[in-house]
Amino acid sequence: MMTLPFLTFALAFWLGWKNRRKPAIILFVVSILLVIVVAKYHITNELNLQF
Repeated sequence: MMTLPFLTFALAFWLGWKNRRKPAIILFVVSILLVIVVAKYHITNELNLQF
């Protein structure tokens, strides 16, 4: 699940490198939102530890 934000950050970096400024910024913002959503899920998810 955490590879999706990594891939979107990498794609945003690549678009920025190719001087495609607007799509790079949009994808960067989407990447940040993905990190927030995934982090919220993992922070609020109950740990189901069994010993």
